[in-house]
Amino acid sequence: MPLVQKEYGTESSTGPILLGTNRGLIFETELTLEAEKPSYKKQVYDLGLGRPKYPINGLEFLRVPNTNQYLIIVAAPDYIFTFQETLRSDEKSLQSIFTGYVNGTQSHGFETAKTDLNYSVLKLYAQPGEKFASLWGWLCGSGIRHGRIAQSSITTEKFLLGDDLVPLDKDIEQRKHLSSEERRLSVPVSFVLTEYHVLLMYPDHIKGICLLNQQVVYEEYFHEQMGKLLNIVRDPFTGSVYVYTEKMLFSYKICDEHRHVWQIYLGKGLYDLAEAHAGDDKNKNLVLESKAQAAIQNGNYMAAAEILADTNNAFEEVCLKFIDLQDKHPIITYLRKRLDKLPTENNEEQLMVLVTWLVDLYLTEINYPGRSKVEKEEWQIAYDEFMRQFSVVKFVRANRATIHKLIAQHADNHNLAQFAIANEDYEEVVLQHLAAEKYLDALNILRKQKDPELYYKYCPIIMEFIPHETIEVLKSQGRKFQVTKLIPTLITIDTPLHIAEVTKYLEYCIYNLCETNTSVHNYLVRLYAQHQPPKVIEYLETEGHDASLVHYDINYALCVCLQFKVHEACVFLYCLLELWYDALDVALRFDMALAKATASKPKDEETKSELWLRIVCHEIEGTNDVKKALDLLNECNLLRIEDLLPFFSDFEKIDDFKEPICKALKVYNQKIQELQHDMAECTKQSERVQNDLENIRERCLIIESQEMCNSCDTYLLVKPFFVFGCGHKFHADCLEKSVVPHLISEESRKLTMLKQQLESMLTQSAAMAENSKELQKKREKLKHEIEEIVAADCPYCGLMIDTIDQPFVEDWDQVNVDWE
Repeated sequence: MPLVQKEYGTESSTGPILLGTNRGLIFETELTLEAEKPSYKKQVYDLGLGRPKYPINGLEFLRVPNTNQYLIIVAAPDYIFTFQETLRSDEKSLQSIFTGYVNGTQSHGFETAKTDLNYSVLKLYAQPGEKFASLWGWLCGSGIRHGRIAQSSITTEKFLLGDDLVPLDKDIEQRKHLSSEERRLSVPVSFVLTEYHVLLMYPDHIKGICLLNQQVVYEEYFHEQMGKLLNIVRDPFTGSVYVYTEKMLFSYKICDEHRHVWQIYLGKGLYDLAEAHAGDDKNKNLVLESKAQAAIQNGNYMAAAEILADTNNAFEEVCLKFIDLQDKHPIITYLRKRLDKLPTENNEEQLMVLVTWLVDLYLTEINYPGRSKVEKEEWQIAYDEFMRQFSVVKFVRANRATIHKLIAQHADNHNLAQFAIANEDYEEVVLQHLAAEKYLDALNILRKQKDPELYYKYCPIIMEFIPHETIEVLKSQGRKFQVTKLIPTLITIDTPLHIAEVTKYLEYCIYNLCETNTSVHNYLVRLYAQHQPPKVIEYLETEGHDASLVHYDINYALCVCLQFKVHEACVFLYCLLELWYDALDVALRFDMALAKATASKPKDEETKSELWLRIVCHEIEGTNDVKKALDLLNECNLLRIEDLLPFFSDFEKIDDFKEPICKALKVYNQKIQELQHDMAECTKQSERVQNDLENIRERCLIIESQEMCNSCDTYLLVKPFFVFGCGHKFHADCLEKSVVPHLISEESRKLTMLKQQLESMLTQSAAMAENSKELQKKREKLKHEIEEIVAADCPYCGLMIDTIDQPFVEDWDQVNVDWE
């Protein structure tokens, strides 16, 4: 029995193949068309173990899909041997499969059977076009043994699964008493497997037997004139079955093989397999009915309800099976599955029945007397999940009044509130909770909805009873509200607790939400001034010292602080308004350190000096306290001893002021010396300038004949030219070309106008000879003005350096037009 290894075969070579002999030997060989590659033959395994006759009747080779694992099945008259091994991807020989079995590290699997035959037949079945077989069959003395082949990676020796038997007409014991001819006719010669049947070939007829129930479904005898039956085979690619005799070839076409399979499975109680093979809806409905009936007989009503929901049985008939059960899970399961299968269009009445019945069932179970807390929660979860279904939500929105009435009949306040929330009828829920004095529940409902108007409307009521919780909810909503609309509604009771909570919310709005509304800031200032005066100055410092950047009304804040006598804040606000004298007057009443700090704030030294004089007047007038006066003199560098003397009487001793007066005289003397030194320096500078001017008048430059223009590199003396003190020399026209592009528009227009006037004068000079001297003076004046513009500065040393930051191109639009 040769076997070709398709994994290795090419157009010119079969690759390694296996051969089985009558002595139980397995050889590896190869058939090739290549002359330079001779054929070979080597033994890879011995099943016969030296016996003179132990024929190998079947040899099959398989590769497990998507792996490098290979399986070999060898059939002898009384045994089936199995071998398996994982080969390397570059392996070119099959001998490696048997290596572990030869050296004893592996043991092959086997199936044994009692037999009186000297042969056996091994056949595999695979779907047409599939490489890996799914079924195996073995003809031996006891009949056809068959089963499945493992489809995934195999880790055990046994990969031939199942061992069902299709017995022959006469067993071994009966065949012992038959003649040789009768025995030959009663035993099949060969067979083929199909998906659900086996076709047995006897010497004179063909018999088809169902593998599921072993019933004969087909039998055909062949006339002797057709010739002796030789074999029956199946094409693995097309699935066609062929029987050939000595004279003829017959083809069997298998049609609708599985049409009665579902009935067989159903009869065996294999409902899942029966449903899978039922085919049309009528057969499937019969299977489901039987399956559901079996579940009911076993007391599994939940499974029965799920199954019956997939049938087309009458709705009322099915409901009667479960309606009287104490456990309502089956009837609810059935109704929900029917609801899921119900088309959404043109089924309003059925939808009404299913939804309302389910709502009633759920609410009944939730509120059933004696329910434990856990059971109640389970039913509530199931009800909530049901109410979130799309079809249910759509129906409920269209029939809100009906469902609301149904829930109200069960007196279930929780689900009534949930229903209102689901339909966004939050105001009704809030009113229900407020009527029941459940203020926290009402607040929670407000938190779940998105309409800020309900907050403005009901927060004042809730705030009266649970101020802390109300403020926490408002803070959790962030920027959802207009604070200016919300705050006035919260000030309903002015208890310390309410005021503290409102203050906390205002602080949250200002410091966390960065609220900039002036009224919000003003209100916080008032609350601080009235109830927490120390916090006023903290808030004002946080807002800053720039009056243009603060968010509160300074004048309002000042009035509030004056009203509640928050003196430090008043000083701060007066300073912010630059009312220094008022600020100082307030500060002098309670804090001298603050007064001194206030007097030091103005930038104007005159104002600052006047403020310090007020402090001096406040401190020493009428007391003649020389020490305090001298201390103030040391604290402010703007005060002089002469400023303090008027505050003392004419009879005060001069000795007390001796030291500060001497110190003041020294300062004045030092300033006089500095002024004298500055005057001497100015005199020297003026003298140096005069000397430089005299030197410039006497300075001259010598121009050689070979001197070149720094612009055009031609001889300088060939045309009028200009020479600058830096040494650069330009022709008059070259200088003008270099300077004009850098002139501002005003100078450029003036230069053009002067040149036009000069040209007109040159034209008039010939016709007005009598006035030539006057014209000459005018021309000289115009030339001088032109030269002041053109030769104002050296282009290289002055003009170009001054304009280095100007762009080379100013009008890019014009440049683009020119380039086009």
